Amino acid sequence: MHPDLSRKRARIKPVMAQRVEIIIVTVLLLISLLHLLRLITGAEIVIAGTVLLVWTSLLGCAGPAALAGLFWWSHS
Repeated sequence: MHPDLSRKRARIKPVMAQRVEIIIVTVLLLISLLHLLRLITGAEIVIAGTVLLVWTSLLGCAGPAALAGLFWWSHS
């Protein structure tokens, strides 16, 4: 492998990793916010003819928010 290519990869890899981390945290927070919105509005979700109970959005809100927080905390 060419030495210049190795140095270039060494510089690019941390930048790409940081961008991926930001995307992961953003997606998790978006999922959490959408579940929070459902908790506030009481919107009904029907999957294959079955109504998803509103309390399940409590787990859908807390879980991704906790994961996003832990991920951000462990990588900062």
